[in-house]
Amino acid sequence: MPLSFRPAAVASLIALLAAAPAFGESLSERRAAKEKAETVEVEVACGKLDKENCAVVVPEINAKTVSQNVRLKPLESKGSVESVDGLCDGDVQMAVVQADVLAVRSAKPDCAGKVVALGAPLYPYEGFMVLRADQREGKFGDLIDRLPPGTVLKIAAGGSGSGGELTLRNILANAPEWKQLVDISPDGSETALNKLRDHQIDAFFVMDGPQSPLLQEVRDTVDPKTKQRIFKFADLRPSDKLLGIPFNGRSLYATATLESGWFSAIKSIATPAVIAVRDDFYRTYPEVTAKVRQGAEDALPAIAAKAGARPDWAKDFDRR
Repeated sequence: MPLSFRPAAVASLIALLAAAPAFGESLSERRAAKEKAETVEVEVACGKLDKENCAVVVPEINAKTVSQNVRLKPLESKGSVESVDGLCDGDVQMAVVQADVLAVRSAKPDCAGKVVALGAPLYPYEGFMVLRADQREGKFGDLIDRLPPGTVLKIAAGGSGSGGELTLRNILANAPEWKQLVDISPDGSETALNKLRDHQIDAFFVMDGPQSPLLQEVRDTVDPKTKQRIFKFADLRPSDKLLGIPFNGRSLYATATLESGWFSAIKSIATPAVIAVRDDFYRTYPEVTAKVRQGAEDALPAIAAKAGARPDWAKDFDRR
């Protein structure tokens, strides 16, 4: 007698087969699928995707935390200012930012108590004041002192949302004699360098990692006729007043050496990159933030190396 299948029975059999594991599934695959389902993903505002915060810090921390089912997802922003604004407004839970931006923004009434720093500093942001090579001044103070009467110093300080402008304004706030003589414009690097070359502005200021491609471009850009550098860096070392500002048991600012020769060195201001997190997220998910904090600490040597910092760079921010 031939076998007969009732439609209902056939449907049940098909459903059962579809629900069954595929032939050849391994325990490793099953555990990997389980881990993927249990992984907590946290968006992290981190500036431009090709810069250190997104391209170095986030992947290095993930290398330590993914095995513990925590993954950071980079979220592009215009820079540290926009990232911290996003934290204050609750648009993102975590960010990698300049410490001075975090200190200033989180002290304002609309953000006070909402955002905290998580863990140790990651690598140094350094301040680069770029001039034309034909400008005779070598120090930022000389640029101001030699201004013709009735004129101001025109400086581009990064695009809207970046941290360069905030750092520059902090410098000027601690030097009242300079503040009224500087006009700041929010031009990004490409526009700023073109304007500087064309004498439309006097200087370009940016906060960046020690080995930023932008800074290498500044060093490598030469006049096709003379083969001489078109740009140079000005000395902008921080005042004692700036060096005395505290931040999480360390100094908010330090002095960085940008270039050095046999008899002189060009030095400038520096502030660390840090992880910032919303306080309510920190309190609600302590296990997640603890894993991120430990992962960042374990990744510190790799982060410093890939960002181009000295192994002992953090000592520059020890309180004196």
